[in-house]
Amino acid sequence: MALGDGPLRTKELTAGIAGYAPRTIYRYSTTLAEIGLIDRDEEPGVPSKVVHTLTESGRELFDLLGTYASASLKRLPNGEIAAPDWGALAVVADFWETGIIDALSREPRSLTELAHHREHGLSFHQISRRATLLSREGFIEVAKGRGRRRRYTLTPKARRATGLIAGIGRWRRRHVVPEGSGLSTAEAAGLMRVALPLVALPAHGGKRFELKIVSVGERVAAEPVWGAVERNGAIVNCPDPLEDVDGAAHGDVMAWVDSVLDGPRNGLKVHGDSQLIVDCLRQLHATLWQNGNGSAAAAAKAVAARRNGA
Repeated sequence: MALGDGPLRTKELTAGIAGYAPRTIYRYSTTLAEIGLIDRDEEPGVPSKVVHTLTESGRELFDLLGTYASASLKRLPNGEIAAPDWGALAVVADFWETGIIDALSREPRSLTELAHHREHGLSFHQISRRATLLSREGFIEVAKGRGRRRRYTLTPKARRATGLIAGIGRWRRRHVVPEGSGLSTAEAAGLMRVALPLVALPAHGGKRFELKIVSVGERVAAEPVWGAVERNGAIVNCPDPLEDVDGAAHGDVMAWVDSVLDGPRNGLKVHGDSQLIVDCLRQLHATLWQNGNGSAAAAAKAVAARRNGA
């Protein structure tokens, strides 16, 4: 993010990143260069000077993070994002990779139930420590009205983080695994389950739908997501298959990720109540990428304006 405004020499880079020792920044800048996010060009002289510049893939990540920050993170009076909010993104990575976020997207769960969710391979104490951290960062909270046993559920902050995950999935598709889709079908389905409760569709109260995610070329089994619109418009995930649905849509991972990032895409095949599906995806996109300051497009313009010194 420090390099978003243009190339910086090492001394300028270390001065522009608060809270980290220069040695730490040296180490990470080398790693970022190795994975192709930045270029490090050495200028001749005594002593020599190293200039750091974002690569094309690094620039795309910068724009994604800037847009996500404008939509989902709080800015300080000077317009900057507070360091703890940036640091919380590392928690999102662990939250996603362990599968805890997917487990909680299906229904509230206790620590014991999460520990029995063996996909992550973590012990009860490891789950407990993560729950404490996730609660402190505002990603999970105690569910209300669930009896004596304390169960946790996802917060809107955690659900909004799926926008960033979708963006990273598309970035991976473009720069890391161009022969793939960036996310697996299971990951894309999990992303939709986590994000859908952010949507409210009062005009479609009482309706039910099915979203089916397939791999490119349909080489693996499809991943279905079922949802119901309650009378007040709130969307709830349905863990079991629905016999009858009012609207259905299916498409590959890329079409679903692009719909989350850009709104409904032509790559999706819709059956039944098409307006239900279109309204759902439009509002999902708007909810993830809008805040009080405008839409994702406005946020992107703000990022560009800051980059150009406007």
